[in-house]
Amino acid sequence: MIDEKIEREDTDWLLDTKKSRDICQEILRFGVSQTQIKNIINLLALELEDREMMLAINRAVEEKEEERPKILHPGDNNE
Repeated sequence: MIDEKIEREDTDWLLDTKKSRDICQEILRFGVSQTQIKNIINLLALELEDREMMLAINRAVEEKEEERPKILHPGDNNE
C-alpha cells in the first residue's frame, strides 16, 4: 500500500517534470532572445504563490551586469 503511494507520487512528479520541459521546448521553438527568456522568467515568477521565491527570482534575473559575479576563464585576462 505504501509502495503504491510512493510510486504514484514518483509518477506524478515525473509527468509534471516532463510537461514543464515540453513547455520550455515549445517556448524555445519560437526563437526567443536572451532578453525575452528573462522577461518570460519574470512573468512566470509573478504567478508564484510563494512571494519570497518570486522576489528572489526577480532579483536574480534583474541583476545588473556589473553586480553579477564574474566568471573567470583559464588563460583569459580576467580583468
